[in-house]
Amino acid sequence: MTIRFATISLSALIVFGSPSMAMDEVAPLDVGLSSYVMTHLDSSMTALVETGRRSGVVWAVAKDGKLVRHKASGLRDIENNLPMQTDTLFRLHSMTRAMTAVAVLSLYEEGAFDLDDPVSKFIPAFAETPVLKDRQNDPTATEPQRTPLTVRHLLTYTSGLGYPFDYDPSFKVGFEQILSPSLTIEEGVDYLATRPLLFQPGTHWYYGFSGDVLGRLVEVWSGQPYGEFLQQRLFGPLGLEDMGFQVADDQFHRLAKIYAPGENGSLVDATARAPLSTNYPADSKIFSGGGGLVGTAIDYLRFAQMLLNGGELDGVRILKPETVALMTRNHLTPEQGPLNWYAQGRFTENDPWTRLNGYGWGLSIGVRIDEQAHTVGGGQGEFKWDGFANTTFFVDPENDLVAVAMTQYLGPGQDDLEMALRASLYGGLLD
Repeated sequence: MTIRFATISLSALIVFGSPSMAMDEVAPLDVGLSSYVMTHLDSSMTALVETGRRSGVVWAVAKDGKLVRHKASGLRDIENNLPMQTDTLFRLHSMTRAMTAVAVLSLYEEGAFDLDDPVSKFIPAFAETPVLKDRQNDPTATEPQRTPLTVRHLLTYTSGLGYPFDYDPSFKVGFEQILSPSLTIEEGVDYLATRPLLFQPGTHWYYGFSGDVLGRLVEVWSGQPYGEFLQQRLFGPLGLEDMGFQVADDQFHRLAKIYAPGENGSLVDATARAPLSTNYPADSKIFSGGGGLVGTAIDYLRFAQMLLNGGELDGVRILKPETVALMTRNHLTPEQGPLNWYAQGRFTENDPWTRLNGYGWGLSIGVRIDEQAHTVGGGQGEFKWDGFANTTFFVDPENDLVAVAMTQYLGPGQDDLEMALRASLYGGLLD
């Protein structure tokens, strides 16, 4: 089936789509995986559906560059009894960030900027962006930037940018002002630059609008709308047919609904809780570099395999190996970490981010710090990330392994999906 995504150019609505490139599929034993590993994985994923914790799941695994699993279970739309399928579309949300990093770094290789360039060199409005003096004790008092905000700060998420719930209401920082479908990212980012940073750039890691500013920078450096740039430089060359910022009207049936536990514990439709920027109308103008992409599990697996290969897939080179190495090593000092929202006051003791214990941050991606203790199984040099509506992936160079699992779910037990994926592959079963 061919999906058509629409992306807004400066002059016209462009519909694009090309034949998806398949990865070679082999029997697990051909790459050193026992059939029991795959049976355990299938059972673990299916159990999430059978126990009512997810409406449906798609999972894909590659070992030694060969596809060994690509399956689906459950429903993508409970109300209409539509099955989850291997070509089901998912809101990728924060898994967009790794793709934005690749876009940025491709231009870095071409000399469009230096990592320590001030952002204001390319987006002048950030030259005057104030900084909160003491957000905890005085949420509105500001001071000037002591260290100018740089591209490196954006990539390492030490920029001081947060999300709407981090700001005092008087600042009027809302998704409707930054990522509304009626806006362009130029408009949204220019508005964001008039709001204060939460802390001085470089102080510590914090999750927020950094990826969206990076997407706008790609537009400035390339002279192209961000959606067109990704299609031309990443999606097209890698054959990622089902990746984009909008979904054509006749393909919306392939997009999975989001579910959450209802009052009686059964799953209810929670799609309305998704950000407006991920409703993907064909006339949307917003290209969110921090969370706006929609795509399939197999296309994301191909992207991740490209990273594992050092920036190349099927003879197409996207990044140099040394650039991928730069992206996927830890860039945080102990003082700037950890990757945990406890300190940010966003979650309770059930915070699923505790599974990130022992992880640092590369350039817009989580990276496993080999010498630290970890909550989850993994290999040396691993890098990974997740999406808001419960999608996950990881790349394990030590074991030449790539794994992706996708559902659409909001609620407690967000980490169940990743834990099921890892338990099957690392629970003493991976040879």
